[in-house]
Amino acid sequence: MKKDVWLYVIAIMIGVLTWGVISMISGRKEAWDSPSYFSVGMPVVCAASAILGFIESQKAWRWGIAPLVGQFFWMLFTQGPGNLLPLGLIAFGVLSVPSIITAKIGAFVRRRTA
Repeated sequence: MKKDVWLYVIAIMIGVLTWGVISMISGRKEAWDSPSYFSVGMPVVCAASAILGFIESQKAWRWGIAPLVGQFFWMLFTQGPGNLLPLGLIAFGVLSVPSIITAKIGAFVRRRTA
């Protein structure tokens, strides 16, 4: 159980750092307004999700969602809710699909090699 807590912290921090670094480097308030979010940020999140899925293969989908949850809350913390909050929630839900898939792939590899 304690390992899961640390994995959640790592996953959320990867999401927050990815969002924050891309926002800072690109000069955009929202990281997904930068092309770097999709060419660098999402692959980083997906790779991290796959590694976390490999480390803890039970319910691997959660390692795909956790980084995007971190990004969502960081965006709320830094910018406030705004009037497009429902659209943002939907966007984060859609963006979590690739990282959920890669987390499940990591879990699959773990089970095949064990």
